Amino acid sequence: MKLHKVVFVFFMSCVLAFNLVSGQDFLTDKEYGRQLYLDPRGVACIKCHGVDGKGSFIAKYKTRSGKVKEIIAPDITNLDYEHFKEGIINGKGVMPRYYLTDEEINAIYTYINEGQEDVR
Repeated sequence: MKLHKVVFVFFMSCVLAFNLVSGQDFLTDKEYGRQLYLDPRGVACIKCHGVDGKGSFIAKYKTRSGKVKEIIAPDITNLDYEHFKEGIINGKGVMPRYYLTDEEINAIYTYINEGQEDVR
């Protein structure tokens, strides 16, 4: 019985050591970014900014004077990181502010700007 415990502890130590040495996460930044882009905290970026982040039509409305206006989400693929982060943290126009961590913001930015085709 004691030998089983020793073998088990040795085996678990090897597994933990391998995970620490390999340095690989379960998800890459791009994969994590994709999941967040599709549905971060219940309001998906994809709904307004589109599949590729290039923006899309959101809504149409009439002003009091009867003029028809459209709300179009902007292309977010050409933003530098600081402007991208600022938009998420503070919101802008009809876009709400999001309470995401730096890691989450970086993952979304990586997904949008480093190519989406190789992420499932």
